[in-house]
Amino acid sequence: MGRYTEKELIKKLKNDEEEAYEIVLDTYGNRLIKACYLILKDERESEDVVQETFLKVFKNIQSFKGKSSLYTWLYSIAMNLCKDMLGKRTNRLSFNDAIEIESGSLEDIALDNIDKILLKEKLFELPFIYKEVLILFYFEDLSIKEISRILEEKEGTIKSKLSRGRNILKKSLLKGGDFDEK
Repeated sequence: MGRYTEKELIKKLKNDEEEAYEIVLDTYGNRLIKACYLILKDERESEDVVQETFLKVFKNIQSFKGKSSLYTWLYSIAMNLCKDMLGKRTNRLSFNDAIEIESGSLEDIALDNIDKILLKEKLFELPFIYKEVLILFYFEDLSIKEISRILEEKEGTIKSKLSRGRNILKKSLLKGGDFDEK
């Protein structure tokens, strides 16, 4: 966004300036795809959701009042579309994660990647209400306040979901697998 402040960019969007659309796509596109992928676990669906998000934003930019940041508004729309996508979906979830080989012993690399894969698998198995908050907080580096705006919930509720989600995830990892919300 470097050349423009957010307010200037929003004004340019509202004036239907093509450059503003390109800046928004370049600035937020990959981050949205990553966030949606972490929720949906499907690259094609994530791309579809992000495309639909931008279409909605560009179509409805005139109604944007600026009560939140543009970033927060985008993510709010994307998360709602992810929820809709999950609701329509049947049990066709798949997750293929490529193991990246870095420097170090092969044993260390294998153990580290197993831990990362297990963590991702367990995160994906969490109930959506916890997974969504954990992804926004840890992977998107959003504050409690920003998540609260995106999900349209009180900050206390977000803190509670974050705490509960961490505890469920921790218990699952310590047990080596199963979730037990008790």
